[in-house]
Amino acid sequence: MLLRPVSRVARHPPAVLGLVIGLTLFGCAPGPSAVHVPSVDPAAASEQALALYDADKNGELSKAELAACPGVLGHFAAYDADGSGAVSPAEFEQQVHDLTSGLVGVTSLRIQVRYNGRPLPDATVKLVPEPYLGDEIAIAHGKTNPQGIAAMDIRDEDSLASEQGLRGVHYGTYKIEITHPTRSLPAKYNTATALGYETERGNPNFTVELKAR
Repeated sequence: MLLRPVSRVARHPPAVLGLVIGLTLFGCAPGPSAVHVPSVDPAAASEQALALYDADKNGELSKAELAACPGVLGHFAAYDADGSGAVSPAEFEQQVHDLTSGLVGVTSLRIQVRYNGRPLPDATVKLVPEPYLGDEIAIAHGKTNPQGIAAMDIRDEDSLASEQGLRGVHYGTYKIEITHPTRSLPAKYNTATALGYETERGNPNFTVELKAR
């Protein structure tokens, strides 16, 4: 996890990034360029999420409704703070605030893709931010290595100058789209994806289990 402020550096291993962060925080690195922290309005996000996913228009989000927002569904207990079985606008707003209000510009993320219980190399992984988060949370991309692990990254053309050269993603809630050059994966994994992810502080790893049709 990269903490603000941090200097612009190349895509280094975590140990090197940690050294750069430490030097910057204590004023030892010349000319640091602070990484931009995306701005998200929690109240507006909650309002838009209700507009998108509250199918029965009862003013709260059930588990069934949140199947359309799998990243939130995977963290349902955190959103449903009072344990009522549904997420209220205030609960949704608070969770978005907790998720996005830190001083974090870019955080590391490695996604392992497994297919029928085995690592899937050469898969293309795309993280698409939920629209209620606004325009500053960027799409991230990755390709799995022989162990089925993709180091997710925001492309430089989608990054501000302060983020270019850093590997990672923005804190947020995403849909995951996975495609493969030789395997025909079901639509529920890409064009009509039911896969979701939400960033977790201190946890840079996530596993996706895919199954044949």
